Order: sequence, then C-alpha cells, then structure tokens
Amino acid sequence: MTSALPTRRTSPRAFRLTTADVSSPTAPRPTPRGLALTLAAALLVAAGLTLGRREAVALGLFLAVVVGISCAVLAIRTVLARRIRLTRSVVPGALQVGGSAHVTFDAAVSNLADALPGGRRAPVPQGGYRWRARERGVYDVGPALARLSGPFGLWLAHAQVAGTSRVEVEPLPLEDDDLDQVLRAGVGEHDAADLLGSQAAPDDLLVREHRDGDALTRVHWGATARTGRLMVRQEEWAHDPWAVLVLDCRAVSFAAERHDVDGGAGRHWQSSPGFERAVQAAAALILRLQDTGHQVLLMDQDGHALDPSLAPAALEASFREATWPAALPGEAAAVVALLGTAVGQDLPVLATVPHHLQRVAVLFGTQGRRDAAERLEAGGWLVAEGGS
Repeated sequence: MTSALPTRRTSPRAFRLTTADVSSPTAPRPTPRGLALTLAAALLVAAGLTLGRREAVALGLFLAVVVGISCAVLAIRTVLARRIRLTRSVVPGALQVGGSAHVTFDAAVSNLADALPGGRRAPVPQGGYRWRARERGVYDVGPALARLSGPFGLWLAHAQVAGTSRVEVEPLPLEDDDLDQVLRAGVGEHDAADLLGSQAAPDDLLVREHRDGDALTRVHWGATARTGRLMVRQEEWAHDPWAVLVLDCRAVSFAAERHDVDGGAGRHWQSSPGFERAVQAAAALILRLQDTGHQVLLMDQDGHALDPSLAPAALEASFREATWPAALPGEAAAVVALLGTAVGQDLPVLATVPHHLQRVAVLFGTQGRRDAAERLEAGGWLVAEGGS
C-alpha cells in the first residue's frame, strides 16, 4: 500500500485553460441609449404619419436605420468573437489560505472581466490581476467575458472568451505551539501531548499491550506510564510505521454556525468554524507525523480516503454512525481521530478499534464532550479537546 499523503508541496502549479472550455457569446441587447433612440424613432414615425409631416417620418426612419446598423455591426462583432480563444494561467494553482494567485491571459482583449467566486467580476487589466484566497476550498475562477458594443453605444453583448480554471486553497496548519496546546488540553486524566510531541520518535507509536511470552526487555515504559497498562514495542514495524488520521466530515458533527461557501461557476459546499478548526488540526497532525517518519493514511468517518491536501474537504449531510474502524489497514500502529459532536453516537463503533493500537481522540464542540471523553478514556483512548 502506498502512502496516501505525500510530503509538502513547495513548487507552484499553473492551471491552463483550453478552447474546449469556451462557449458561444451571449445575445445582444439594447442599451438605455438604444432603447431611448428606438422609442424616439417610433414616436416620430407615428407622429409624422398622424400629422402628415414627412420630415418627422424621415427623421424617425433615419434614427431607426442608425439603431439597425448598430445592431448589425454588433452582430458581426459577436460572430468574430466566437473565434477568440484565450488561455488563462493561474499561478500557483494550489495555495494556502491568505495567499494570492496571479491570473493572466495569453492575449489582450479590451473590456475583459473575469467571474470570481462569490458572484463578483474582476476587470482584467494589462498583465492580469491577483486573486486572494480568503477561505479553504476548491474554487472555480471564470468564465471570462469580453464586453462588446455597437456603434454609438446603442447595443451591448458579452462574449465568453475563456471558461473556468480550478484553484485549490489548502488549510493553513495550526502552528506547532497551537497544536501542542490542543494535544495537552486533555479532558480526562491523560493528554495526548507525549504521543505526538515534537520530540516523539517513530517507535513511540509502535507499541501494543503486553502478551504472555513477551520479553521484559521489550517493555515500553513511557507508554506503560501513560496508559497504566504494561505495553511492549512492536519492533517488526519500526522501519515502516503507519498512522491513520480520521476526520469527521458529517454536518451533524459541526452544526454550529454552519454556512454555504460559494466556489464559483455554480459550485457550493458547506463548512463551519469548528470544522475549519478540525481541518487545520488535521493538516498540522499530518506534518507532525510525517516529520517523525510516519506514513499517514487520511480517511473520513466512513473509511473513504480523503484528498491529502485537505482542500476539497466539506461537510456532508450524513446522519449515519461512523464506520471507519472496519477500514483500518493491518499495517496501522496508531489512530488519531478528529471527532465532532456526533461522537456520542459513535462510541460503540469506536470501542471496536483494536486495543493494541495507540488511539488518540481530539474532540471538537461542547455537546456531550465530557461524557464521551470519560468513556473513551475508560476504553484506553488518549483524549484531547480541539476547541468549540
């Protein structure tokens, strides 16, 4: 089995748009000036015919011809706009919250505007523009529309000359001090700081309960002191330690202040401050475990693999109890579960996690946390609180 989480990505990525993403221009429509001129033409013709004034009819027909010519010219321009194919570059294509991406096009088009997540449109000046990532997610930038107008500004149309480009915004991991503070904020007798401390060695996770026949020379005294049970090292995994990180993605677990996020191009997903805190903690735990030499498998509450960047993580409308313990790989030596307020209904399932694994639960939210923490600790889990 290969690692589900590669190391940090440091090189920027560029997303480029092909012509297959471009659709036809929008239909022309009259501007307020065009509507006024059309109305004036109609009134002059009608008045001239009623009053028998040929000069009024002629003036009305002249204005109507001007409006028609303007529309015809704009129609020709829209046909020509169908042949415009711009390539958008977004550098980097993946960034962290608070970062910005530089958006450019391979050719200059006058009156060009790009659609941004949230329903805004950004004018595209010469040399492109910068888009700032304010919230984690996977966003669509575009489509880009060129504003076309007929002579005298009587008609208006927008031609789509570039489709959408996707940008990944990854979470900003918790700082080491913040992560240590979370892991030390135990809600029971023990905390998880020793297990995932910055000085932890890979062997710290590779322990199990003592069995008959195990040599006393293999006793792991640090783990024995933490758990209150006699623990021994599992030296056969010492060169390839695995840790499983579980992120609860159910909306029912992070219901407080839940909101929709506009990802652009009609895409939406749900998140909440508590869930974003859990995602930040997950990102920091991934780096911490990798820095101590562990391979990390990231999964959701159903045991499905999650994207290692955590950019696409979103709340799901699921009310089922967690099923991830059934998906634990045999190579796993430790489990770190980031759980929301639905932890209470998951306690019977969590009790099935093999006791020979090192088990850490980080609880988010306040509802039922104290009771769940006590029951988890009674079952041998190390418990920490991640915040509300």
